[in-house]
Amino acid sequence: MSTIQTKPAPVGGLRLHNFALAVRDLDAMIAWYEAVLGFAVSERGRFDAVGADYAMIEAGGMRIELVSRAGETGRPVDRTAPPGHLNVPGWKALVLETDDLPAATAALVRHTVEIVWADQPLSAHLRSTMIRDPEGNMINIFGPAK
Repeated sequence: MSTIQTKPAPVGGLRLHNFALAVRDLDAMIAWYEAVLGFAVSERGRFDAVGADYAMIEAGGMRIELVSRAGETGRPVDRTAPPGHLNVPGWKALVLETDDLPAATAALVRHTVEIVWADQPLSAHLRSTMIRDPEGNMINIFGPAK
């Protein structure tokens, strides 16, 4: 007698709610994301179940949850430089897109952010500027090659 095994159906109806980023200094990171990338706080609160404060920040239809357990000692951010960062499993970067990468890059320079690379060609059609936020998290901004 043969039995036919069927795979269960995947979970349906999912959509992205937000990207969560654990930070050490919630207020400083809110200020940086507002001043440099134009995000605005849409909600602040506390997750009692995990003893963490959070701020939901939004810009351009994107939502990032900054979450912090104040007073806790955290592990350092993995600051492996590209391309070696791809050898470390896990999330690599927040990836954003712009129609004018040179202008975005110039604005980032004016904000004196840590730039990993600026307006670098990735392919015949795509360029990128990669930066780090104040706590070392990478943010990659794509734009069209001109």
